[in-house]
Amino acid sequence: MNSFLEKIEKLNWQIFFVGVIIGMIAVFLLKISNGVHSLLNPIGANIETENNNIFKSVLPKLAKKQNFYALKPLKENFIPYAYANKFDIPVNAYIVTDFDSGEILAEKESAKRFPIASLTKIMTAVVALDLAVESEVFTVSKNASSMPPTKIGVVPKEKMTLKELLNAALLTSANDATEVIKEGIDGKYNDKVFIKAMNEKAKILGLKDTSFTNPQGFDNKKNYSSAKDFAILSHYALTNYSLLAEIVKKDYEFLPKDNNHKQFDLYNWNGLLDVYPNVFGLKIGNTGNALHTISIASRRENKIVLVILLGAPGVLERDLWAAQLLDSGFEKLGNLPKIGVTSDMLTQKYSTWKYFN
Repeated sequence: MNSFLEKIEKLNWQIFFVGVIIGMIAVFLLKISNGVHSLLNPIGANIETENNNIFKSVLPKLAKKQNFYALKPLKENFIPYAYANKFDIPVNAYIVTDFDSGEILAEKESAKRFPIASLTKIMTAVVALDLAVESEVFTVSKNASSMPPTKIGVVPKEKMTLKELLNAALLTSANDATEVIKEGIDGKYNDKVFIKAMNEKAKILGLKDTSFTNPQGFDNKKNYSSAKDFAILSHYALTNYSLLAEIVKKDYEFLPKDNNHKQFDLYNWNGLLDVYPNVFGLKIGNTGNALHTISIASRRENKIVLVILLGAPGVLERDLWAAQLLDSGFEKLGNLPKIGVTSDMLTQKYSTWKYFN
């Protein structure tokens, strides 16, 4: 009897060891498989199995336009002026860069994560143009029409082209138009791909401190970025998407009534357009947590300075300080004189807007 039990116990141990060996082999083969997959397509390596359809149809489009632009660290000996420490302004963060070279000219907390408000719509526009063409027509849903301000007042069953919607999203910062874009892309791919695509695009561009939960920029703990990341994204958007670059430099766009929708007057809430010379974008934002934000670029004497500013207490302060940062950047790059934008100049500009939230 004891001999029989010993044989059973020995057999059980053999079965156990065989199972362990089989398990180890399976894990090893799985790692090899994942490694091969990662080498063949590194973008797809992090995509979950349930998102295979997204991987097949969406990610190649997101990865089509690669990013080869990087920021260069601030060099103290590069700055012969006192500007580096002069701008002790009460904002969350800012960065001033040479748009062409990526040289950082000044910065404050530029790598820290903060809410960004409607600067989010820059990524929304980029992803939309990756996954659809500007002539595609999207239908307004009841949900999209109910988005809170800022909005242009679309109504259910109206139809708008992607180009029209992008004008509304980028100029008037229309949250309703932005939701129509998201829903239209989701419908096109028969899945909730848009937010996933925004986050995958951030990874593709190397934006390590960026996350999105919505296309508008509504406050959310997981909707954030950094001034550095948005300097890279702003450069990428302006240099790779001609439609986007064309839209953001306009002060106003008129969409006439047609068979698809009513008339829309779209004002650009960027207060530095036509106030600071040769501004050509990019976006402003405002929420309770993010306060006031801006991505702004200007060209003077073949030099381009980009400023990202996050967390200004008001519209006037945001635009005034952004103008001062542009001045500092141009002085460092080419010893160009200050423009010296004043509060009165900005207030006069704001008074020209028919509507202002």
